[in-house]
Amino acid sequence: MRVYLTGFMASGKSTVGPRAAARLGQPFLDLDRLITAHEGRSIPTVFAEDGEDYFRTLETEMLSRTTETDDPVVAVGGGALVDDDNRAFAKEHGLVIYLEVPVDTILERVAGDDTRRPLLEEDTGTRLPHDEQRNRIEELLDERRASYEAAHHTLSADRPVEEVVTDLVQLVANHSSP
Repeated sequence: MRVYLTGFMASGKSTVGPRAAARLGQPFLDLDRLITAHEGRSIPTVFAEDGEDYFRTLETEMLSRTTETDDPVVAVGGGALVDDDNRAFAKEHGLVIYLEVPVDTILERVAGDDTRRPLLEEDTGTRLPHDEQRNRIEELLDERRASYEAAHHTLSADRPVEEVVTDLVQLVANHSSP
């Protein structure tokens, strides 16, 4: 069964995804990595050079290619399934699971890594101050909430990774059972 993991940045899609895929005996795909490989440049560079609209077009293209792989677990970019067509595609071709985390957890995770996140940066590429990051995250979550909640299932990801993986694997197993 094809599984699409959606959720906000730092919700754990790229951490939980490969572990769940390994336990399920399925391949793992990360849309951001597929885009990076396709473009030969980083996501922040794509954003800086070609803008968010171009990036979203790439997400749609890479999402459509996930059906070329047998039953992958796919980490979908945080904004990919906000697009109605992308969300409908994922729901039609697999099980969509929303990894839900609160704003404070997102802020902690973002502060704890050095991943460039264009949506939390100034135009100059400098990370926004903490309060502005919080405001931006809250604003984006408000915009995306309905799209995330349209997933087949919601899974709390504000806990140890292995607990999330175990619950995700169980959810997929239950969904696959007749």
